[in-house]
Amino acid sequence: MSPANPIERFLHGHMYDKRAEGGLADRPRPFVTISRQAGAGGHTLAQALIARFDEKENKTLFGEWEMFDQKLVAMVADDPDLRVSVEALLGEEYRKAADDFFRQLLTSTTHQDIVMDRMFRLVRTIAEVGKAVIVGRAGSEVTRGLGPSVSVRLIAPEEFRVKHMMELNDLSEKKATELIDKHDSGRARMLKRHFRVNIDDPLLYDAVWNTAQVAFDDIAESIATMLETRAKAFQAG
Repeated sequence: MSPANPIERFLHGHMYDKRAEGGLADRPRPFVTISRQAGAGGHTLAQALIARFDEKENKTLFGEWEMFDQKLVAMVADDPDLRVSVEALLGEEYRKAADDFFRQLLTSTTHQDIVMDRMFRLVRTIAEVGKAVIVGRAGSEVTRGLGPSVSVRLIAPEEFRVKHMMELNDLSEKKATELIDKHDSGRARMLKRHFRVNIDDPLLYDAVWNTAQVAFDDIAESIATMLETRAKAFQAG
C-alpha cells in the first residue's frame, strides 16, 4: 500500500527506490536549511533552489529534490496524538510559557514543546534521508552535525519585508508589520528556548544573504556550488 501523506511518500521513495544509485548507504544525503526573517523570501529561495537543481547535469546529487514546510505542517497537524492548529504551525508560533499554559486551558491544545519535539524529529529524519530544502523549523540547529549540507539565513530591511508581506498576503502596512513582528519574535523565542542560541547570530549559518540586494537565482547558484563542493569532500572521506 502506498504511503498516505506526502512526507511518508518522500521517505518511501528515497529509501526504497534508489537501487540504481546503490541505495542510501552509497550516496551523499545532502540537504539545505533556510532560516529567514519574516518577509525575506524563504519560500521564494526554496523554489529557486529546486528549479536550479533541476537544471544541473549531476542528477545523482541534484535530482529529485523537494521543499519541506507545508508538508511538515501537514504531517504534524494530522498526528492523532497532537492537538494543534494548522495556522499555528504555518506561522511557526511559539508563545511565552504563560501564554501557552492559558492556551492549553482554554482550547485543550497540546503543549507547544511536545509539538516542537515532534517537528524537530521529523526535520532531522528528512535531513538524514536527504535531497530536502527545509524552510524554517529550526532546521540549522536540528540538523547540526549532519551532512553534506548548506545552512543559510535570509535577511532584508524592514521596509522591503513589509512590502513583500503586504503583497503576499494582501495586508495593510500596519497588519503586515504586526505579522512580521509576531513571526520573528516567535522564531527567535523558540531557538532561544530549545537550543540556547540567538537566531540572528551569523555564526550559526554557512552564509547570510540580504535578499533586497542579491537576486534569488544568484543565491541559489551559490548554494548549488557550495553543496557540490561539500558532497565531493563528504564522499572523499
